[in-house]
Amino acid sequence: MLCQTFQHIPGLGERRERALWRRGISSWDDLLAAPQRSGLPATLLRDAQAIIELSKEALRQGNIYFFAQLLPVREHWRLYGDFQDVTAYLDIETGPLGHGRQGITVIGLFDGQEFRSFVRGHNLHTFEDYLRRYDLLVTFNGKSFDLPVIERDLGIPIYQAQIDLRMFLHQLGYHGGLKRIERQWGILREDQIAGLTGFDAVLLWARYRHGDSAALERLIAYNRADVVNLEVLLKRGYELARDQIRAAAEKTVPTPIRGG
Repeated sequence: MLCQTFQHIPGLGERRERALWRRGISSWDDLLAAPQRSGLPATLLRDAQAIIELSKEALRQGNIYFFAQLLPVREHWRLYGDFQDVTAYLDIETGPLGHGRQGITVIGLFDGQEFRSFVRGHNLHTFEDYLRRYDLLVTFNGKSFDLPVIERDLGIPIYQAQIDLRMFLHQLGYHGGLKRIERQWGILREDQIAGLTGFDAVLLWARYRHGDSAALERLIAYNRADVVNLEVLLKRGYELARDQIRAAAEKTVPTPIRGG
């Protein structure tokens, strides 16, 4: 879907993008092949052609950061289609650490094939090494919570491109928390963790700290469901958004070119 957007071009937003579609220009190659059909002002057209050439090279090089810097945040979902192999799904749990402190207890990381759990007091110190393997992070409300907490609690700077599913699914008309949207889409959790909430995760960690090893196993299972289900939601949301854009483009009628 990256090659079908023009919104990473400065001065070319959603309104002008739809105007291009109406003129039969729905991809970068379309614009390069027939710039006279674009209807763009001369200066903007030159800028657009230059940015598109840079975009094609950035895509060939796998440079996700080029697009993450230029695309509006609400359009970052488009990154997924071309960068799945460097995508990781992330979720944190928090709880009491002792002496009145609260902080990260468990971090789950899933790359579409393997789930890894990082637990305070065990292997949390290895988290950054794994995090740096990925260029696109997918979270649910992570921009407001998970990622700032990681930066503050662990001192790990987050520079990766990001897709926050809470924001993305809201754009598609789905509101509420992760579990609510899962239920709307018929996603079921295993019996041992069905119905658990973030507050339960805090209690499970407290029980583990008091010697209940089974509580930690249940907490990790809960975190794993949070993380793995992010992939399911992103794939479905991506397909919905892609279909909506294609439908909008197909509804447009090419505008006749007039004059010399």
